[in-house]
Amino acid sequence: MSNQEKLLKRIKDKKIRVGVIGLGYVGLPLAILLARKGFNVNGYTKTEKEATLIRGGFSRIGMDKELKKVLQTGRLQVHSIKTKKLQETEVYIICVPTPIDKKKKPDLSSLKEIAKKLSKINLESKLIINESTVAPFTTRKIFGSIGKNYFLVCSPERIDPGSTKTVENIPKLIAGINADSLTLAVALYKQILKNKLVVVKDMEVVEMSKMLENTYRAVNIALVNEFAKVADAININILDVIKTAKTKWSFQAHYPGIGVGGHCIPVDPHYILELARGKKVNMQVVVDGLAENESMPEYVGQKIIKNYKKGMKILIYGLTYKNDVADLRESPVIVLCQFLKNRKIPFTVYDPLLDEKEIKKLGYRIGRNVKADIFIVGTDHKTLALDYQLMVNDQTIVIDGKNYFKNRVGKKVLGVGWSYEE
Repeated sequence: MSNQEKLLKRIKDKKIRVGVIGLGYVGLPLAILLARKGFNVNGYTKTEKEATLIRGGFSRIGMDKELKKVLQTGRLQVHSIKTKKLQETEVYIICVPTPIDKKKKPDLSSLKEIAKKLSKINLESKLIINESTVAPFTTRKIFGSIGKNYFLVCSPERIDPGSTKTVENIPKLIAGINADSLTLAVALYKQILKNKLVVVKDMEVVEMSKMLENTYRAVNIALVNEFAKVADAININILDVIKTAKTKWSFQAHYPGIGVGGHCIPVDPHYILELARGKKVNMQVVVDGLAENESMPEYVGQKIIKNYKKGMKILIYGLTYKNDVADLRESPVIVLCQFLKNRKIPFTVYDPLLDEKEIKKLGYRIGRNVKADIFIVGTDHKTLALDYQLMVNDQTIVIDGKNYFKNRVGKKVLGVGWSYEE
């Protein structure tokens, strides 16, 4: 029996120990799912402090209940990546961030650090799966030659934080460096996922597919943002326009707003742009689309300035990039706040998902349950349904950056490409 056949049998029999490297929005749900499905799992974090918190049942992503349940079974162990525990696992699933730097260039430092650590242990007959989002050729380049006789797979994550689409229910893209590697990964994911496995011949195809998925959304959001600006200029409700356009079967609705945040849509396109530049290919549509989305916080900010008079109380509701998710990464609301600060316009903020210390650390004053002259919807958390009634009166001007209000509240509601006025 070959080494691949031995590992395949151990995977099918759930005799292996799986290592999940990175326990954030991608890694922790996956580690919990693997443990829940009967695998023994080692979860690896960057620091011992974070490992201690997770061992205590506390997560940063709102999965405390699920986490505590699997910890009680003993099938999930949590360690710092610095420990010798890295050697004892047979399958490594890499789920570390791949952000962009201040110059909007791909930052692969975390991925390269993991590759460096793995290169120092015996990888023979082991399986490495890269779930981190990268441009074509990256998985092969970083993990393709860090040891001898191991198996390598690329399977980019498709997690949507806060969505009902969980890791278990999302179609899974899988490609291996060779057929043996692919067979092992398919055997593993088949045992934990309910949705289909999309088996692809080349790793570079799945890498580029992930680039296309998120760039497609970025560009289409930019398109509707441009339409919204025109709608504002000619006093047409863009939401009515979108609703009407949706009656055509080939139209997929996207919506305007305060901007695009999170770790994927405003970030991933820069990875494919970097690759394209290296090949002297101009992706002007993508470049312009990203610039359009990045302009939206200022566009909303100008609506505030137009309605602001000295002495008015401004309250921004919600700082996170997405409703009901406590994640500030790339949040356009933070950009809006900086826009106001730069112009010395005073404001307070409130976000029910963030504690006061976190908000104050950002340098903002808290304005919970304060009647506002200008009330800005930065994030449409579900708590907004009740909270706004404590903060909005008949004279409040509401500036809705998330298409939340369907009728007029306060004096008037100004959206992005629509309004409800007296």
